[in-house]
Amino acid sequence: MKSKWNVVFCVLCISMVFAVSGCAKSKAVWYVQKGYERTWNQILRTGKPPVAFRDVQVWDEIGIPPDHGFLITTAPWEKTNKVDVYPNLSYTLEYSGAAVLALDPWMIFRKHINPGLTANRVYPDTGGDGFLLIPGKDTRYTQAWTARLVQKSPGEFPADDAVWQNCENNLFKGSRFPNGANSYNWQDVLFRLMGSERAWVYAPLSAIRDYRNPQKAVLEATAFPEIPGNKQYSLHADKILWALPIGTDREKSKLAPVLKWLKNPATQTVIADALGWIPADPYGTPFDPVSLSSHRNWLTAKYIYVVNY
Repeated sequence: MKSKWNVVFCVLCISMVFAVSGCAKSKAVWYVQKGYERTWNQILRTGKPPVAFRDVQVWDEIGIPPDHGFLITTAPWEKTNKVDVYPNLSYTLEYSGAAVLALDPWMIFRKHINPGLTANRVYPDTGGDGFLLIPGKDTRYTQAWTARLVQKSPGEFPADDAVWQNCENNLFKGSRFPNGANSYNWQDVLFRLMGSERAWVYAPLSAIRDYRNPQKAVLEATAFPEIPGNKQYSLHADKILWALPIGTDREKSKLAPVLKWLKNPATQTVIADALGWIPADPYGTPFDPVSLSSHRNWLTAKYIYVVNY
């Protein structure tokens, strides 16, 4: 009889354990942009959020997901402009209710023995010492350069599409870039960048992070030179990863511990390292020297902008 009651007691204990563990798991969902789901699962395993969500679901639609949780995406809003500009984003670290987690900044990369790139070398198309490298086959790079050249002042871009198109059509006229640059691919650029020539390349940080060459340790990252006379400057982010809370006010209040975890510099370091980007938080830890320079540039830039390719 005593044995029977022991069995019943054990069954009750096990049931209570399952009940408690079931209550500890939130019904919230991680809605993750398509293409980032594997990385986000890796981040969750490494970063260990304070609350276990019900699921990680790929979200590749326009609009807000149906259940409460977080939307993790580089595009929390519909893109309607050629360029999205975010003033003081590195200070506020949020925009329209979404928190910035990490970003992939465009920087000027050069070998440390070479001089920095000057505005006088960038803006005239007459050329000069050294080589400005660009993978001209890649429209992402040609449009990044176009955005720089049409920018009237930091954070101010023309609304007229014809201005953009004219600049891009004439990008390789003159001597700003080496002959044949319009047919270069990324490997052509890396070959010349790491050679004996004086050279610079404007590229996303992730492109250099992904470069599997130990000699890249000689590279330094600096900000793109602004037009002379500008006391403020802008930073082009190839992508920004956002976390947008989804749900009613009551549901969002229950997500507060998770939002706090997402904003934690240690968490954002994990996120940035997984993506090859930089953490948004000023106390996040950049991966290497070029990431550190990029992080400092992010923290001091007045305007952050994203070109909607």
